[in-house]
Amino acid sequence: MFVTFEQVRPLGIMLSDYCFFLSLVFFVPKSRLFKLTGSGILLGGALILAGGLLSLREPGSLGDGAGSLARLFILFGLIAPLSLCHSKDVYKSMFFLLAGISVNCAVTLVQAWIFPGIVDVLSVSPPQVDVGFSGRYQGLTEFPVTLGLSAAFAVLLGIGLFSLAKSVLIRWCLSIPILICSIAALLSGSRIFLASLIPGIAIFALLQKQHRRGILVALAALAILWGSITYLAPRVVSEYSERFGDMGLIDYGRLATSAQALMEIYEKPFWGWGVNHFDEGGVLEIPETGEIASAHNTFLRYWYAAGLLGAIGFLTLFVVPVRRILQSLRKKPTDKSIDAVRLILACYVFFFIVSNLGPYFYNRYLYVPMFVFAGYVTRTLAPAISRKVVGQPSAPLRMANIKATP
Repeated sequence: MFVTFEQVRPLGIMLSDYCFFLSLVFFVPKSRLFKLTGSGILLGGALILAGGLLSLREPGSLGDGAGSLARLFILFGLIAPLSLCHSKDVYKSMFFLLAGISVNCAVTLVQAWIFPGIVDVLSVSPPQVDVGFSGRYQGLTEFPVTLGLSAAFAVLLGIGLFSLAKSVLIRWCLSIPILICSIAALLSGSRIFLASLIPGIAIFALLQKQHRRGILVALAALAILWGSITYLAPRVVSEYSERFGDMGLIDYGRLATSAQALMEIYEKPFWGWGVNHFDEGGVLEIPETGEIASAHNTFLRYWYAAGLLGAIGFLTLFVVPVRRILQSLRKKPTDKSIDAVRLILACYVFFFIVSNLGPYFYNRYLYVPMFVFAGYVTRTLAPAISRKVVGQPSAPLRMANIKATP
């Protein structure tokens, strides 16, 4: 929500991480920290950390990569298990995610039309000026693409929750953030908005057989909302359409940098180049623009930096949770939790597409929702544990005692 605040880092750690770690106080007494080991998140994180450590095997490289290794440990060694603990009430988590992104998108709308300096007022040492990308807005994030992908994620959550909601009031309330986030996504100028959102909505619509009426209502509402955007903000829509038409859906420069990253991975396929070289994977000069770019593919960058173990670990973050999701859909097709699981599967498709359209090494806004959703799916597969009262005889024994009493 407020990435610009993360420039304040006591001892090199983000303020939001400190707040997140404080939630340990609420979980330790309940012994909930180590119950969700089958989600695949801890396994994937362990593989990434092992690959990162092995990538620094050369003399002197450990000191250079200590900072990157520490950031990986904070994400996968501390935040990942803690996120699994926060996965019990997934609907509440979804509403909080939607609300946080919507606030940021609302700030973007105010920035665009009412108060251009609001980002400078609300930010703490922002990494970029408020409108520094040829009129593309970034809100309180660090980059316009971040605003676009977070807005797309919010619209996907909003559509899913809208289709599952039975209350008309809740649906009206959900329409507001969907509209706000859609406009903010257009202001960001990010093509990732449509490239990731449309497949996610399509997957969710195909899975919602029992709630087909709800998804049809949600899609109709989305069409009406986007039609109203064309009426309320025609200039924003036209600028986004022009950018989409000029750039196209396929970015050949990014394909070239990905090919360059594969060539570099071929030189060190097992150990990688070192986690201190995350930013160097696939660096190439684009002939058409003269821009120096790197591979916009997180999987390739993990393989480039952390070697084969890092690549396998990154894929594990997706493969194991999706496998758990499919198991849950087969075992409990009529359970109330399955509606949330279907929406989570659509979100995982969204996350995978996003990770292949940009480099996201430590980004909390991508990984924390993945961790929370994976933990919830694991909970749906966990067998119910019946608790017995200490000192109380079982039911058959009590019945036998009753029958034996004259």
